[in-house]
Amino acid sequence: MPYQSIVLSGLLLTTAACFGEDQAAAESADSKQVDYPVIPELVTSFGAAISDDVLYVYGGHTGEAHSYYQEAQANTLRRLNLKQPSQWESVGRGHGLQGLAMVAHGGKLYRIAGFRAKNKKGEEQSLWSQANVSCFDPKTKKWTELPPLPEPRSSFDAAVLGDKIYVVGGWSMQGDQESTWHKTAYVLDLGRKGATWEPLETSPFQRRALSVAAHQGKIYAIGGMQPKGRPTTRVDVFDTDKNVWSKGPSLIGKGMDGFGSSAFAIGGRLYVSTYSGDLQRLAVDGKSWEVVRKLPTARFFHRMLPFSKDALLMVGGANMSSGKFDEIEVISVQDK
Repeated sequence: MPYQSIVLSGLLLTTAACFGEDQAAAESADSKQVDYPVIPELVTSFGAAISDDVLYVYGGHTGEAHSYYQEAQANTLRRLNLKQPSQWESVGRGHGLQGLAMVAHGGKLYRIAGFRAKNKKGEEQSLWSQANVSCFDPKTKKWTELPPLPEPRSSFDAAVLGDKIYVVGGWSMQGDQESTWHKTAYVLDLGRKGATWEPLETSPFQRRALSVAAHQGKIYAIGGMQPKGRPTTRVDVFDTDKNVWSKGPSLIGKGMDGFGSSAFAIGGRLYVSTYSGDLQRLAVDGKSWEVVRKLPTARFFHRMLPFSKDALLMVGGANMSSGKFDEIEVISVQDK
């Protein structure tokens, strides 16, 4: 199994929490090396989540950009124990999917929608967005079907706030029909037995390839591609108490910095990793963004996940110049 050395800056306490004080103390506080196995499949546009110190990935695109077919859609649920990262384990299989979302809640995983290619390599593309939602229990290694989304959806994102999953953005592809860009957004209350997806206030935008994150009682819809074919750094904010959308501060940078980004909140702050390799953080007053640092690799269509209260995990994705990434990076968010 190949390994990738990851350098962490200023992460002594984080590493001690995850790997034991003796191991962490052997290294300096300024630099810590952690060896993680590389991802078995090079993927973009996949689902990933961390639950109980275990990293899970599902699906994604393994082929060349804009070339979609069945054989290039990953269909395996894999996991890596972040405390004892000896090797990746395959724990389940399903349909090949990409453009999906996967979130964790209560020790379980929730795989949401995405699209499937019905064509094989060399055939005319036939791409179909899905509405299926499934729950995976790591204890039993079984999938359970949940209420589907009201509409097929892919190239969207999802976030968990409390006991609720929020789904925002995306579009519906149905073979040779014209794609439908969604203005709808939905919430599923996992704490209510028999719950189904309920609509939020109609979103004041239509965007796909965006990132969605929960922060301080609000849902942030960040960047994405617009129907007219231009990426944007625009940010929209949904107040879950008032059920209203408002406009937030745009990301720093050009339109591409909002395309295929990934976002997550840790330690009471909201972070976004962008196409140009910036780690941006929302200001305390929520009115602007600041660049925390340059990332070791500039990725898009990746996943950024919570490693600890002051560190983030970068998984998968690609760069237009260097291609797809198999290494996992742990990034400190502590100010230098």
